[in-house]
Amino acid sequence: MAEYKLLKTLDPITLVEGVARIIIVTSGNDIKALYQIMEFRGFEKIAINRQVEDLPRVVSAICGFCSWSHHLASGKAVDAVFGRKPPLRAELTRILVNYMQILDSHLLHFSFIGLPDLVLWGEDQRDIVKLLSKNPEITSLALKTRSLLKKIESKLVGKIQHGPVVLPGGVCRGFTREDITEVEKTLVEISKAVEVLYKFFDEKIVKSELFKKLLEREEFTMKCYSMGLVKEGALEFYDGVLRVVDSKGRVVSETSNPLLYTNIIGEALTNWSHATLPYYKPAGAKLFSEESAVMVGPLARLNVSEKIPGEKASEEYKRLIDMAGGKPLSNTVLYHWARLVEILHSLEMISELIRRQELFEGDVVSFTGKPESRGVGVIEAPRGTLIHDYSVDDNMVVTKARIITPTTINNTTINTNLSKASVQLVKEIRSVGNPSPETITTLESIIRAYDPCNSCATHCVRLGGRELTTSFSIIVLNEKGEVLWWG
Repeated sequence: MAEYKLLKTLDPITLVEGVARIIIVTSGNDIKALYQIMEFRGFEKIAINRQVEDLPRVVSAICGFCSWSHHLASGKAVDAVFGRKPPLRAELTRILVNYMQILDSHLLHFSFIGLPDLVLWGEDQRDIVKLLSKNPEITSLALKTRSLLKKIESKLVGKIQHGPVVLPGGVCRGFTREDITEVEKTLVEISKAVEVLYKFFDEKIVKSELFKKLLEREEFTMKCYSMGLVKEGALEFYDGVLRVVDSKGRVVSETSNPLLYTNIIGEALTNWSHATLPYYKPAGAKLFSEESAVMVGPLARLNVSEKIPGEKASEEYKRLIDMAGGKPLSNTVLYHWARLVEILHSLEMISELIRRQELFEGDVVSFTGKPESRGVGVIEAPRGTLIHDYSVDDNMVVTKARIITPTTINNTTINTNLSKASVQLVKEIRSVGNPSPETITTLESIIRAYDPCNSCATHCVRLGGRELTTSFSIIVLNEKGEVLWWG
């Protein structure tokens, strides 16, 4: 790749979490879009020389959006190190908390990012403020739903973020019927709100001509691998078989042993981003190529699953597949619809879980087990497969830690997807000097569809005493490193 220089970024776009930008490099007809994550990741280093049982609490601070996901994945890795299998009550408690995390995150993204992007497609301002001015009822409902969810989360674990739930081999406490009574009441209100949001999405988005056109556009199509957890072929968020399907929907890898994830995922380093470029290991590292890129998250989970538990979720899943023309689902825009399917699924599963007697009876922690020198925890976070991998010495002190987040896994797919979409952008720059608003909208919407959590994958770095805080910019360079356009 040609050498290039970086310029300062301009006005930030707020609908991307964390610090990132796009650098488009051209060399003749060869066009590559580099999704540059500019924060610095350091939690693997912070974990070294700590007692392993401390890590679920420590790593929950990686991210404010999915702190519970890191807490739970870390807890599973610590369980494996201690050799302890949590009692059923503890497992159900963790599963319930994970469903709450996914429901909360999905509703946040769906309402505050997905809907503005699609409802306000092509407009200069595409955010919750503009959506509020055009659709006040829907936006107010989304804000209310978020408030209700935070109320439940605070009730269940005492804190909205970084909640203390996990102990090695269990949880710190089980839920009481009083806890769940409060949850039941709030779930009724949330379910009503979701029904309204669903109808709005169906009428204003799914049935629109814009949505149909977006599904036909090649730049939104990613024919790559999909990875996620399944249990007996069904969608699973907490514990199951890690499955990979190829671009034709064929199962190419399955393992119930978390330690074997290293046979599936490889990571390539770059000199232009603080995030790695993961790839499907048996295919080899073919960066900026759909041939080895791996997609995770809601869309990928629907690809690896044969069925979706829950009556409403299952019906919506089948409707999505029918409109998309079958599986595998390869259009990035469908991420938003896939999140809606998982919102319905989460609501139905939470309703089932809180009726189970085992959630209130029995032990909450197991103290028996044979310690191991390494433990791996794999769960499905809102944005996709999350992996925590710890090695310890004889004193249970961490000697090595590896954390692979969903955004990290999706990084190669995002770069490849953006490179496809950047062909039109470069044509427009060479022709008229500036890209069209439609093309800029396309690039931004591709990134936001994946719901990248850049702070989750990496952490902030200071240069010359100044924190890099600009959220999003695009820089186009030619093969000599000369700036063709930036904005």
